[in-house]
Amino acid sequence: MTRTHYAEPVWTWLCDRCGRSSGDFATWQGGLPGISVMRSRGWRIAKLFGDLCPDCAAQESGGSES
Repeated sequence: MTRTHYAEPVWTWLCDRCGRSSGDFATWQGGLPGISVMRSRGWRIAKLFGDLCPDCAAQESGGSES
């Protein structure tokens, strides 16, 4: 196996609350699963900021209001 450095960024879906990665990685943003796929996996995808993994989305909708 050869190791190499990519000058391009590596993209992934990331939960804006806990930092969990979706586990999908791509060297270009268009190589990631689309919004509809991520939503079908239980992710809450925001328009601009605030994407939540399934665990954080469930906690928020669970009504643990303080």
